[in-house]
Amino acid sequence: MARIICDRLSSILHDIFLLYVVCTLSVSGGEAENDEWEDYLLCRQCGHDVTKATDLIRQTSHLSLNQRNDTILGVDNILIQLFKNPQGRHFELITASLADVKKTQQVYSQDSWFPSYSWRIVYCSHCKTHLGWSFEPNDYEGGVKDSEDTFYGLILNHLIHQEYADSLVMSPKIYAR
Repeated sequence: MARIICDRLSSILHDIFLLYVVCTLSVSGGEAENDEWEDYLLCRQCGHDVTKATDLIRQTSHLSLNQRNDTILGVDNILIQLFKNPQGRHFELITASLADVKKTQQVYSQDSWFPSYSWRIVYCSHCKTHLGWSFEPNDYEGGVKDSEDTFYGLILNHLIHQEYADSLVMSPKIYAR
């Protein structure tokens, strides 16, 4: 009997959620105004929200070894660039204007993949996994706080699409909020 009640309650909550989404979309003219409904790229290690679709940008570098375009989070023509660090490791990066990550204090100007930008290592603010680098103008003196020209180079294979992650769990992340 308890199982039947739980199943019915789950069904009712699902219907309420769908009604809320429909109402939100119709009130906002087709797009939800709340970030809660936007697609995110998550930390592959722990599932923390790292960046969202609207924050993905096209920041090109002539120092990349290879460039290709792909669709990520429903956004077409996202630039994916392949870089090699001085230790010989290769990284495929996407760039974003914002990311919910922590930055190291140390800033470096040498070996930057984006000329005239210095870089810092960035890591997941939840599990501390290395997720990429922040890039800021060489003359920026604001510390770890972002300037308006700061952007993030995120390692593509250290991220996972929220929709894919939700398909792996019984209860999608959206219900847990």
